[in-house]
Amino acid sequence: MRWQWLVVVMSGVLALGSPVLGQGIPSPETGSSASVGSVSADGNGLRPEGDWLLPLPSSADRLDAVPERGWLAVGLLEAQAVALLDGASGDPLWQVAVGFAPSVVRVDAARQVVYASGPNAPGVVALDLLTGGLIRAYGLPAGVLDMAVDPARGRVFASMPAAQSLAVIPAPNGPGEGSEQPQARNLPLPGPPLALAYDPERGSLFIGLAGEDPLSLLVVNPDNGELLARWRGGNTPEAMALDAQRQRLVVLNSGSQDLTVLDLGRSGEALQRIGLDWRPTRLALSPDGRWAYVTSRNSDRLQIVDLEAGRLAASLRLEGQPTGLVRLGERELWVVAAGIPALRRLVDVDLQAQVGEEGTEEVASAGNRGVVTGRVLDIAGQPVQTGVLRLAATATQLQQTVRIAADGTYVLPELPAGLYLVDVEVPGFPPTSTQVEVRAGFVSTQDIRLPPGEPARQPEGIGLLPDEPVYSDELARHLSLALKELQPQRPVLLLKGPLGPDPRFEPLLALVQDLTLLDRDERYTADLDKLKAIGNALGLRYILLTHLQISRDYNRQGSPLLNTALRFLAPAIPVEIPNFTPNQLRSRGVVVVVDLQRDQPGDRARYYEAYGQDDVGGEPLFEDAAAGLFRLQVRNMVPVFIQQWQANNPFAG
Repeated sequence: MRWQWLVVVMSGVLALGSPVLGQGIPSPETGSSASVGSVSADGNGLRPEGDWLLPLPSSADRLDAVPERGWLAVGLLEAQAVALLDGASGDPLWQVAVGFAPSVVRVDAARQVVYASGPNAPGVVALDLLTGGLIRAYGLPAGVLDMAVDPARGRVFASMPAAQSLAVIPAPNGPGEGSEQPQARNLPLPGPPLALAYDPERGSLFIGLAGEDPLSLLVVNPDNGELLARWRGGNTPEAMALDAQRQRLVVLNSGSQDLTVLDLGRSGEALQRIGLDWRPTRLALSPDGRWAYVTSRNSDRLQIVDLEAGRLAASLRLEGQPTGLVRLGERELWVVAAGIPALRRLVDVDLQAQVGEEGTEEVASAGNRGVVTGRVLDIAGQPVQTGVLRLAATATQLQQTVRIAADGTYVLPELPAGLYLVDVEVPGFPPTSTQVEVRAGFVSTQDIRLPPGEPARQPEGIGLLPDEPVYSDELARHLSLALKELQPQRPVLLLKGPLGPDPRFEPLLALVQDLTLLDRDERYTADLDKLKAIGNALGLRYILLTHLQISRDYNRQGSPLLNTALRFLAPAIPVEIPNFTPNQLRSRGVVVVVDLQRDQPGDRARYYEAYGQDDVGGEPLFEDAAAGLFRLQVRNMVPVFIQQWQANNPFAG
């Protein structure tokens, strides 16, 4: 008798169904062939050498392998089932219905458990690796995008983007460990989690977050959910693979279309950033960690990356759009394509990438070239006048060096379509790297913005930057005029005034958004470095931050006579015209003087104060009249600040 265990959904809770007679699915003991595949085996039950295609009952997405036994775990999407296949013969060992599309499967070979879930699954099911029998079903608050296994403790981690949390699933109880099964725990995260990877040596879990945050990689202690670190990964890290032998983490970034290789021994220091020609989907590593295999949902290519050389080595054309893939043994790579009910086995793809054997297709051709041009700009948005761009070598393109013109422009000549890594070298700026995208048949424009660099000359200027409250820009404007007389030897720049930001400062506005310069002890925070970057870009030695506080303790009640007349004219409109008695108008001006060369984070800030008031009284005033009095108070504060600076010169450095 052949058995097939069914897992059905009952009222939203996963439950074990009844065993039924098998339908052409052999038990693991028999090893007999079944009707799942139509490719014939030889007399020994083994498939022929070389590449071949294995038909499946439906399409699949992610795969996992049991290298010690040569088995493959496959989630069958349309069939809503999980199958275990023998990689040597292609025969199914078992197939189990799970009641949802299992787009992700993970194998815990040490405990002989197969875990399956998906974005639309009500939870995670744990199946016996040998028989396919249901061990345990875990209900979760949202669908699962990726899973990782802790081989030492048997835990499983599941990312749930919709719930913005991580599920920590304990190992099912074994025989003699009690009947009460442990429950899954949910850990909240600062963003939607995508890819997962577990480091058994450190006991840390790596989590890739969706979005464009440069610190997109979390390092978490799964025991208590403690956030240990945030590392710089890439845009939308959709897959990760741990190279335990070389202590590296390879991150696949679909948003930025590249691979990031991080050094685990150096707190996630980025070793390489490798551009890809097509937007990536899934990732697998060779057993020795040299090669990375990348599929793309938008193309028919399998991209092979040489991690030692740090470049895309080759591109193989496959049928359909390859998605899931897994390495099995020293020679085999198994791949599935979106919507195609088949598994493809590729043999010795490393050699094809290394020596260019038949089957390897060059990425470039004469008809898919393009040109990239643009300008190289400093942090202030001004074009640089000299420097070079060095285009990194690829599998189809030699290294090139392009000079930056005197007006800051550059032109990268005709290149095969794809992403390229460009090293930018400009005197006075630290070396930097960026990516440029070449589109086939197009002349693309891409400006390159340099990070803050050392200024060419000693900065001596004074810049004034107002806070957001009203009239702070008025105070900055009046002080800028006074400082030109007080410090005629220094250029004075009003960074932002009543008419808006200075054009030279406008490209730097992002640096002062959400700026928190002082802590509660009136000491500089790390945001001081943002002001230093502005100073270096604009040649400023000092930046003065202005702030104005006002209080309007005056009568806001409307004039009785005026409002009575208004009701006669427009009785249907319940409007009162207010008046303002300017008997108690108060203002306080504060100016923080920042020496960009001497001040450091943690130093106590130097600030100066001046006050304004109006107790004259008089006839009731409207808002515009009160505003005029406040502006007059601001103007009268300027001599007070000048006197303080003449007595104790903060610009003597």
